[in-house]
Formats: sequence, C-alpha cells, structure tokens
Amino acid sequence: MEELTRVEVILNDMNGNPSCPHGPMLLFKRVVNGAERSFFACSACRDRKDCNFFLWADEKVTPNKKKTWDLERDRITPKINHVKLYKMFVKLLEKSPEQRAFCHTCSILLISNEIAKKHDEHDVTFGISEYLLTHPSELLKPLENAKKEAQYLFSSHATRTIVNIARCLGAMKVLCLGTPRVHELVCSEMSTEMDSLLLDIDYRFHQFNAPSHFCWFNSFNNYFFSQEEGAHVLAEFLQRDGGHGIVLVMDPPFGGRVEPLAKTVQEIMQLHRKLCPNIHTDMLVLWIFPYFMEPQVLASCPDFTMLDYKVDYDNHSLFASGPKGRKHGSPVRIFTNANPKDIPLPNEEGYRYCEICQRWISQENRHCTQCNECSSKDGRTYVHCNECMRCVKPSWKHCVTCNRCCLPSHVCGEFVPSQLCFNCGQPGHKKRDCPRFGFDAAFLIKKQPDCTLQLNSMKMCKKRKHTQNKIDEDEKQIFTNMSSKKQKLQNVNSKKSRKNIKKRKKSKSGANTSRRPTLQL
Repeated sequence: MEELTRVEVILNDMNGNPSCPHGPMLLFKRVVNGAERSFFACSACRDRKDCNFFLWADEKVTPNKKKTWDLERDRITPKINHVKLYKMFVKLLEKSPEQRAFCHTCSILLISNEIAKKHDEHDVTFGISEYLLTHPSELLKPLENAKKEAQYLFSSHATRTIVNIARCLGAMKVLCLGTPRVHELVCSEMSTEMDSLLLDIDYRFHQFNAPSHFCWFNSFNNYFFSQEEGAHVLAEFLQRDGGHGIVLVMDPPFGGRVEPLAKTVQEIMQLHRKLCPNIHTDMLVLWIFPYFMEPQVLASCPDFTMLDYKVDYDNHSLFASGPKGRKHGSPVRIFTNANPKDIPLPNEEGYRYCEICQRWISQENRHCTQCNECSSKDGRTYVHCNECMRCVKPSWKHCVTCNRCCLPSHVCGEFVPSQLCFNCGQPGHKKRDCPRFGFDAAFLIKKQPDCTLQLNSMKMCKKRKHTQNKIDEDEKQIFTNMSSKKQKLQNVNSKKSRKNIKKRKKSKSGANTSRRPTLQL
C-alpha cells in the first residue's frame, strides 16, 4: 500500500512553544494514511543537521532534556554586544583603508596593525574602503545554505528599481526584512529623504549598523534574538513620523513555508495599526518571491498581486538575466498589496503600461482579448487555447486524447487529474473551493523515488500509482540546479568509490596472475 503523507503548519500562538536557538519552534502536523501526529521543529532551518531541536507535541520535556537544550542554545547563539561592535565600526571609519581589516573566519572587524596571532591562518580581507564599510553585503561572504539562510543578493539595478518603487508608493521609511542591499542603498544615498531599518537573521550585520538601524531577526516566527530590545527598536521605527509612509520590503528564502512568513507580515501590520491608530490603511508590502509560488502567496495573502518585474540577483545564475542567466530572465517577481497601476516599471528594460489591465507589464507579455488579461508569467509570451479557454505556455500543445494542454513529450493516458484536493487532501472538491484555504494550508507529498514535485498541476500517474507533476522544462531546470551541494558531493564520492573498487579488483587479479607457477616444459 502506498504511503500518503501530508504536512501542515499549525500557526498557533508561538509564545508557548518550546524554543531552539532560532526562537520559538513551529508546530507541524504530519498525517500519514489518516494517522496524525504533531511535532515541534525549528522555524528557520529546514534540515535537522543545521538545527537538531525536535520534539513530538505529546512528548514531555524532561529536566535533563531542558538542561541539555539550554546548554546547546548558549553554545550555538553568539554573545553579541551591539554597542561595542558599532563603536569599533565608528573607530575604523576614522582609520585609513590600509588599517582596516575583516576576518571572515571570526566575522569581526579589525585594525590591521593590531591583528593578533590567532588570525594569522584565518581568511582576512585587508584594505577595506569606506564604500565596503557602508555596503557590507559586498564585503561579507553570502550564507548560501539552501535550507537555512539562502542569502542571495539583489543586483545593483534591481536594488535601485525596488527602492524607486518604494519611493513611488510614498515611502519615507523602508522596513527591510532580509534585504540588506536595499537598506544599504537607502542609508548611503537617500538618508535625507528616507530612513531604513534592517531585520535580518545574519548576525554579522551588527557591527556595520547602529542599534537603531539593525535587529537580529527570524522572519519565520517573528522573533527578535535580542528580544525586548529589538521589539522596542521596531516599535519606535513604526511610530516615527506618525506612522506614515512605511513600506515593508522582504526577500525571504524561497524554500521556506509561506504560511509563517505571511503570519509575520500580518503581525507587523497589526502592530503598526495598534501603535498608530490614526493610520487607516494597511502598511504597503513588497514581497520578492518566485512567480511559480504565486498560488501559495495568494492563499495566505489574497489581497496581493504579482508584478511583472524580474528581480535579478548577483550570486545566483538562475535568478539573473543576460547571457549568463536564465534564458527567459529571472523567475523572481514582486508581490504587493499596493495598486499595480501606482507602480511604474523601467521603460528602458522594455516594460510598458497596459491601459486595459491598468498595470505595467513586461515586453513579452501580450494582452489576451479572450482572457481579458495580460496572462504571461514566466518570461515568455503565452498563447491562448480555445479548447482549454485559457492562455498556456508556448511549449504546451493541446492534446485531444487528454483533453488538455501539456508538453508534446507527454504520454497520452498516463496522467489523469487527481481526485483529491491539493490543499487538504480530501476528495469532493478542488483547491480553489477548499474550505481550509488559508493559513492552515497543507502540502501533499508522495513518498516515491524519482518523482520531481512541485506545487502546481498535480496529476495521478496510473503507471506508478503515485502523484507526480507535469513540470515545464524551464521550471524543471530551476529545481534541478537548485539541488544541494551535498547531493553532488555524494554522487562524486560514489563514483570515486566505484573506481577504487575496480582498481582493487584489477590489482588483485594482477597479483593473482603474478603468483601463478610457470609451467615447466
């Protein structure tokens, strides 16, 4: 019997949840063939190797386990004196670039002529310019753990475009949630007209920002590592200028669950309304996320819309345009609760205004008179299918046998639509009609090998009898290339081990032949 597993996020009041070094853990519910069991796990790390704090919901925390957890939290969480670190930063600004250094091993700023012997064999950068001090994201080495920080940084052009969008929305203050480059641009070039506060899980930014401009923060559980101090900084920032002109810009890890992120956004918006009762409109949000995550974002934030702007990144080839980037440009877009017609996109990049849709669209996006919308999403011009009565990707063709549009390489009759709701896993309705469509979203995962999963277009495979996706080639390439480095290393090691086995066999066979007695004629 095949095993059907569904994992849900239970977004309860997390103040009573057990905590790991990254704050209160999230409560999950795992459903296996109808049997349910809840557990607590780290909100920030999606790999138990990065944070092994785990607890079944029906399991009691023994005194010994609590003591072990407390010791582990103290060991993992660095002790940070923000004021002391920032004083060192101010001191370095008075020094010449030749006297400035940064140890990447210890993640600390240093005066080059005062470097102790313990840094001799460390990775140290010397001759730090004032520009790098005020733009630390270009000095620090990105934390590219795909299942934790996933620290990919905007290109300079994308950063300016995002800041210009915030300005068009009337921003006087920008709350940067995991967007250090937006924060750096505002602080270094636009400090006279805008203010910025950076909330980020990368603690290295402490020493480059004043305590009033940076808080060590986990966006998946709305947790400040400095607790009351960080919460006070955010509250003071939200109340500045009477609470007017605040735009939240967020760029969370793409592999994280959308529901807790959406809850954090809503809690910040609720705090803003509570602190500023005279403000009768919601805080404007610019949420940077891939276009293929649109169903999940809209499920948690139904008042959001997706813009056509393609957000480029410096340190990820698949999230970039140009000859070294993805063929159809970056798949990352901006989701916002602002009116799309109020957000102009750069003309020099081919974006134009659609009078019918009343929003700015990309150059390859064409208005479909039958759908009455500009329907393209992935960087290509979609084509309308009269049989399906909707626009589809140009690589898809309508199959009469399957009665739907799909890739020409598909096998007719092999895939039939699933009879289960993708959101809750129950029969009788589809995801769009699911009564539980909201924060309590569920994701179906079939435990079968060699099955690439995605959140759209779930189909039931008759041949293997498991749920499998029809993924377009471009999206399949994205997910394939985003596989972990560990898996690649394992493949390399397995190849090496096979080669070593062959060599040993050859050496043994050679040794055996050398020991054979020669025939005496």
